[in-house]
Amino acid sequence: MKQKAAAVLLVLSFSTGLVTTVQADSPSGSMSANMSVNSSATATSKTSSVTGQALPPLTLKQAVEWAQTNSYNTRTAERDVERRRLELKNAEKELGNSPIDYIDNEYVDNETSWRNYSSSTLSYLASKKQAQYAKDQIYFNVMKSYQSVFVAENQVKNDLEALEIAQAEEKIALAKFARGKLSEYAKNESTQARVQAEQAVEQGKIALQKSRDALNFLMGQPNGTAYEMVDRPVYKEPKKLDIELHIQQLTDMNPNLWKLEDSIKTSVLNVRYFDFNNGAGAYDLAKMDVDTAKEELAKGQKDFAESLRNLYATVKENQKKYVQLEESLRTAKEALELSHKKWARGLIIEMELKNNQLKVNQIERQMEELAIELDQNEYTLNKPWST
Repeated sequence: MKQKAAAVLLVLSFSTGLVTTVQADSPSGSMSANMSVNSSATATSKTSSVTGQALPPLTLKQAVEWAQTNSYNTRTAERDVERRRLELKNAEKELGNSPIDYIDNEYVDNETSWRNYSSSTLSYLASKKQAQYAKDQIYFNVMKSYQSVFVAENQVKNDLEALEIAQAEEKIALAKFARGKLSEYAKNESTQARVQAEQAVEQGKIALQKSRDALNFLMGQPNGTAYEMVDRPVYKEPKKLDIELHIQQLTDMNPNLWKLEDSIKTSVLNVRYFDFNNGAGAYDLAKMDVDTAKEELAKGQKDFAESLRNLYATVKENQKKYVQLEESLRTAKEALELSHKKWARGLIIEMELKNNQLKVNQIERQMEELAIELDQNEYTLNKPWST
C-alpha cells in the first residue's frame, strides 16, 4: 500500500453522511494520536443521522405537550375532575343547615346527605389523582417512543456500516475471482452477503419510520413526519438511594394504592351508614367487604414494594454494565489508534481498519442505548405507577 494513500483517510463516511478524517503528521505517514473518532453525539448533530437531510428539531418537552393535548385519556380525566368537583359542590349544598353533633362533629339528622357528601369527597380526590396518573402515563409513553427513535437510528447506522464492509469484501472477492484466486462459490457467497446487508438496511429504515410514526400517533402528527430528536439521554451516575425509605415515600403517593385505600373508606362508610332495612345478613357482608378491602391494600403494598426492589436491582446492574462498556470502549479506541498507525505504514489492509472503527461505533451506540434504558429506569423508579 502506498504511503501517499495515508494522507487522508475517510472512515465509514458513506453510511452516515459524516466524514472522519485522519491526517498524516509528516510525509513519512505517521498518524496523529488525536485522530477524530465517530461518536453517537456527533453523528446526529443538526441533521438526520441516517439521511443527512436537515430536519425540524423536536424536544421531549414539546412532544409531551402535543401528546397531552392529543390524549383522549388526559382530556377524559380532566373532564372527570370537573364533574366530580360539581358533584361535590352539589352534595355540600344538600347538607343544608342540619344540626351538628359537636362531640363527633357530624351532621346528625341527615345521614343520606352526609353519606353522599363523604362519597363525593372521596370521588373528587380520586379523580384528581387519576388525572395526574394519566399525565404521568402519557409522559412515560412519549419518552419511550421518543427514545426508541434513537435506538432505531442506531440500528440503521449499524446496518449501513455493515453494508459498506460487505460491499468492500465483495469488491475484493470479485477482484480475486477475476485473477483466478477465488472460487465461484466463495465469490457468490460474498455477493449474497452484500445483498443481505442491503436488505437489512431497507428493513432498518422501515423500522425507523415505524418508530417515528408511533411517536407521531401519540402527538397527533401525520404519519411520515420526521423530526430531529434533540434530547439525547446522557449517562449520569444515579444518586445513592435508600430504597426502603423510597418505597415508604412512594407508597403514600401511589395512586393505585390510594384507590385501594379509597375502597376501604367506602366500605367503612357503607357499614357506618348501613340501612338495616336490608337485613342483618347484608350488614355482615358489608363488614366482610371492609376486611377484604384491607387485605387487598396489604397485598398491593407488598407487591409494590417488591417491584421497586427488583427495579432498583436492575438499575444497579445496568450501572455496572455501563462501566464495563466504558472500559470496552477505551480498549476499542486504543485498538483503533494502533490500527491507524499500522495502516499508515502499510502493515494492515483498510478492511481491518474499518472493522476496528465499526467496533468503536457499535460500543458507543450500546452505551447510548443503555443510557436510554437507565433514563427510563430512573423515571419508573420515581413514578412506577406511570408504566
